[in-house]
Amino acid sequence: MDRKSWIVVTLCVILMGVNWHYMQENQKLQQAEAARKKQEEVAKKAAQAAEAKATSPAASATTTAAPAAAELPEEKHSLKVGTVTFELSSKGGGISRAVLAGTDKVTLNVNGLEPIGALRREAAGLDTIAYKLTAKSDKSATFEGTSKEGILVTKTYTLTEGAEGDEHLVDLKVTLKNTGTTQHRSEEYYLYAGAASAIKHDDARYDGFFWNNAGDTDKHLSNYYAKGFFSDAPTEFKNSYSALRYTGVMTRFYTHILTRIAEKDASAKFWSSRRKLAQPIDTAHATRTDIEDYAYDAAMGLPVVDLAPGASVTESYQIYLGPKEYDRLARIGHQRSYAMFYGYFKIVSIALSKVMRWMHDISGSWGLAVILLTIFVRLCLWPIHAKSTMTMKRMGLLGPKMKELQEKYKDNPQQQQMEVMKLYKDYGVNPLGGCLPLFLQFPIFIGLYSVLEVAAELRGQSFWWVRDLAAADTQGQLLGFNINPLPLIMGLTMVAQMKLTPQPATVDKTQQRIFMFMPLFFLWISYDFAAALALYWSTQNIFSIFQTRVMKLYMPEPKLEKVAAKPAAKPAAANGNNPFFNPGGAPQKEKKKGGNKPPRLGG
Repeated sequence: MDRKSWIVVTLCVILMGVNWHYMQENQKLQQAEAARKKQEEVAKKAAQAAEAKATSPAASATTTAAPAAAELPEEKHSLKVGTVTFELSSKGGGISRAVLAGTDKVTLNVNGLEPIGALRREAAGLDTIAYKLTAKSDKSATFEGTSKEGILVTKTYTLTEGAEGDEHLVDLKVTLKNTGTTQHRSEEYYLYAGAASAIKHDDARYDGFFWNNAGDTDKHLSNYYAKGFFSDAPTEFKNSYSALRYTGVMTRFYTHILTRIAEKDASAKFWSSRRKLAQPIDTAHATRTDIEDYAYDAAMGLPVVDLAPGASVTESYQIYLGPKEYDRLARIGHQRSYAMFYGYFKIVSIALSKVMRWMHDISGSWGLAVILLTIFVRLCLWPIHAKSTMTMKRMGLLGPKMKELQEKYKDNPQQQQMEVMKLYKDYGVNPLGGCLPLFLQFPIFIGLYSVLEVAAELRGQSFWWVRDLAAADTQGQLLGFNINPLPLIMGLTMVAQMKLTPQPATVDKTQQRIFMFMPLFFLWISYDFAAALALYWSTQNIFSIFQTRVMKLYMPEPKLEKVAAKPAAKPAAANGNNPFFNPGGAPQKEKKKGGNKPPRLGG
């Protein structure tokens, strides 16, 4: 067979292998779905049997005579500070929910399996201890319970105070006391950090979990649980770390952070998993079977517990339940601001975040803060933009000479390139000068995008017709498509900006057509962006048009003049006049002319 035949056969074999692989995977999925349905039926029948047994007179008499410890009545208590209300429960001995009022209007841990701060003996288990509310006040609550191993567990939740205090922060002290008669040692104690789930289905890609090990913070988002091409989807994440400082779960705008407070780091384990919710998050998706929403659970391990009879140990923690705001997390310390995950241009993002907050303090509006931030960035880039515009205009003046070279050396591309570079050098034009502002603006755009996409400060903030700066400014629908005015303004101003910007001489008609399609491309990829980002891009386009007009009116047009050539360097001195060859430094005397003389004979 020839080469093409071998290629066809190889591709067929590969496709057959891929097809067989997916047939096997589909069969496994069908078997798993059948097993799941069978388990649900068995569980349903067991629940019905248990309910029937519980309602029988004999069962009622037994329950009344000897109530189980885990069936103690639930005791609740609330701690309120500022706009946050922490709802505590004796079932699990922790914070069942955190209700954020004000502009947030959201409840955290609403899909939690148990309260935040529940003490587990297995990472994926539950806290089975029956707690009692032994003390409570407006600022604290204490729960006590004894495990089946004879360990007395005491948890005290206290509102934080002081310079590093915050209304979203709660102190937790956990004391374990061995009331038994034997040594108790275990590495399997976990504090439940709660469950995070997106507010809207479209924001689910931002959900995930994270951890900090000795100052190194890392994360996994929802795509961690996606199935690989040649691997199954993971069901959980579990790892041990030498200096685990905090762990947590997060959504697009909010986070749970469980931080260990101690003078020395300690090794501990971290666990996280994902659960499918019984009902979709958005009420509009209630009847849709193709929509799946998830909750992300996490638990932080305690350092090794080793207790002699009668001994006790106390560990201190802080629980943060609130918005992802850099300034707030930086103020409460313990490296919690690292959990913002701004990406490669983190320094740029932090600086722009601080400037934007300063602009908000001045204007009192987050929409105006974005506009003022845009103008501030453009003013900083004005000198570079002006130089770039002048360079592009000078390149435009070189257009006729460039075409002459292209015609003259059309059969010799290498020589043509050399002549073009010589032309740039003769007239002092830097061909990369027009691209410099784009290179500088790229990290600024990416850094600001990272800030605006997850800025909880912008959530729920209105501006002009925009109801929420953290979401698309949809004003209605037309033929099934959303009408978003800000991205449309962005596209129109981008076209106007390109019309006013001088094009380099090397741009042909095909490249010009490609450039004209760029606004459509940007409009397509950014149509559903947050309104704050579209507002930034539209403002910078309008300011760039204004900047171009000002420069055209007040800056002289460039002239095409050759750069004065530098005087040629003097040739290197001959060896006779070179001090390296003449140690004395003085020039040697020239030899007399006359040719070689015959040798003298005799003495």
